[in-house]
Amino acid sequence: MAKMYPSKVQDFHNSQGEKLVYEALGTLNNDYTVFYSYRWLGTSQQYRSEGEADFLVLHPRKGILSIEVKAGGISFRDGQWIQTNRLTGEEKLIDPLGQAAESQHRVHNLLRGKFGTRFRDYMIGRAVWFTSAHFSSSVPLPPEVTSDILLDESALDYPEKALDRAFEFWQDNMNKRQELNQGEFKEIIKFLMPAFDIVESVSSYAREEKENYIQMTRRQGAILHFLQEQPMAAIHGPAGTGKTLLAVQKAKMLAEQGKKVLYLCFNEFLFKHLRNSDYDHEHITFHNVRTLAEELMEDTSMAISKVIPAFEAFFAKVYDDERWAYPNIVVDEGQDVSDQLLEHLAFLAEVNEGIFYVFYDRNQYIMQKKKPEWIEKNAECRLVLYKNCRNTAEIGRMAGEIIGLKLNSYVNEIHGLEPRTDYYRSDKQLVGIADKFVREMRGQGVDTDDFVILTVGSVKHSYLKADRLGGLPVSEVQERGKVWFTSVRKFKGLEAKAVLLIDGRKSRLEDPLQQRIMYVGCSRANTYLQLAIMDDVD
Repeated sequence: MAKMYPSKVQDFHNSQGEKLVYEALGTLNNDYTVFYSYRWLGTSQQYRSEGEADFLVLHPRKGILSIEVKAGGISFRDGQWIQTNRLTGEEKLIDPLGQAAESQHRVHNLLRGKFGTRFRDYMIGRAVWFTSAHFSSSVPLPPEVTSDILLDESALDYPEKALDRAFEFWQDNMNKRQELNQGEFKEIIKFLMPAFDIVESVSSYAREEKENYIQMTRRQGAILHFLQEQPMAAIHGPAGTGKTLLAVQKAKMLAEQGKKVLYLCFNEFLFKHLRNSDYDHEHITFHNVRTLAEELMEDTSMAISKVIPAFEAFFAKVYDDERWAYPNIVVDEGQDVSDQLLEHLAFLAEVNEGIFYVFYDRNQYIMQKKKPEWIEKNAECRLVLYKNCRNTAEIGRMAGEIIGLKLNSYVNEIHGLEPRTDYYRSDKQLVGIADKFVREMRGQGVDTDDFVILTVGSVKHSYLKADRLGGLPVSEVQERGKVWFTSVRKFKGLEAKAVLLIDGRKSRLEDPLQQRIMYVGCSRANTYLQLAIMDDVD
């Protein structure tokens, strides 16, 4: 069925014709999107200061139609359209084609103002629908209309056939036949039919007898929508733009779905306010860095000046990641949290199939001597791009399938080479695969800084034992002119044009931990991905 906006209508402006058209358009297939009673404000260059399209019918490959609906008897006399009320017999002058044209041109101007010439060949036409009349081929029509863009009561039974005639007329008339992909079509829908939400502000809980509601901007509403599909995101905003509001609201949304959430901030006062407020929820644990350190280190005796440095060293070198209890992590005041800690938290969320959100202001890093870099380098693009912004569609699809991601919202439209998978049974075969990979990358002009070999385990326990590959020395750190060989865990947060992922076992392809690590490893490749799997079972 077509996507209808609004999905339910209680009042059709006392128009039986509009009700019939709404019901008929609702039977179209799900490629169609329909706006009913689409209102707009005009500009100083337009005849009307405001107007309304009875219907906008949108299709990614056919275009947009502005449709004006008129019921009752229809006549055309002395160059004017006349509508006759079937109950009272009263006649009224109408201008259905003019009204449809006004909306047609307004939508065209809106899209041009937003997207420039990007969709200049996307067809926007108009039509009129007389729901109570039947027009035979013998009826003489005025020059402003043709039978192709005139729909009558017969079109109520076969709406798509009638719409196709109108779409095809305008495509030929305007010579516009641009076809949009799903991403482009959704972009137009979101622009023409934006959404916003009203959520409770943090300050409302500090004022016991006064409620204060903040109307979120379209951009803030888009962020919450964006976060529904993304496992990692960084949201930047100057002071007062509602970062803490959005962070708490998102944590509550996750908690209400039964998901366990760590809400981590830095400031002691903010932490105490959040913990003691009505934001409390059984699935949300509020911490700042100090209290998280005390929980994981099981030590509350250290001075505050020493606890954070000690915790960062403990978290990086001593802490057992298998003990981590929070699959979903929301970080507020991210600019005050160290790069090392953010990177580790992001990895824990990723391998536990959870989410990791950082809210921050790059201009408020007052708790550290230098500006934090991890957020800017590794996470911010996730906010800008709705879909996967690192991998080609083919790589994204393979990475997503490993752990069962919803591919429609993950895979982008940028296509490249299909990932390749080789199987080996011995160390010697693996060395041969890796050697060939390096030679092929060098032969195709890929710099050593742009490809990497990753193991799903550790370098020490890898089946790849080689000092040289493809005629180049092997190094566990990135060095110019050497083949970089490291683990997925150490490479987390980075990316390369080409990745060879090794040491996955065929016998463990159903193992959730190996799946998560392989997903992380595959997603490091943005252009070319090759896997080498140990063939240890038939």
